[in-house]
Amino acid sequence: MPVLVTLSSSSISRAVNLDYMAAKYTSFAVTGSSSGTFTYTVEGALDDLQQVSSANVVWFALSSATTTNSSINLFKGPLGGIRLNASAVSSAVLTLRIIQGIGW
Repeated sequence: MPVLVTLSSSSISRAVNLDYMAAKYTSFAVTGSSSGTFTYTVEGALDDLQQVSSANVVWFALSSATTTNSSINLFKGPLGGIRLNASAVSSAVLTLRIIQGIGW
């Protein structure tokens, strides 16, 4: 089952801790409600979110800023955390779905 993170206003979501030691890939998808407008970026971190204080985690863009209402992406390699950064949301709901794969 994927982990879901939902935003309905311009903000940064909670960070989702990922299994960077065992997972070989991380798939993530963002869906937006058909009404309203939004702009978002999915951000990732290589830091272990359980060992690095939140103020010191370095986040980088996994996607470019987009306004499309659905996207799916695949990140190959270790990833310590993921979050959704919604820079503009008006009358819309954004949902980030994350699932990891262990082995191929």
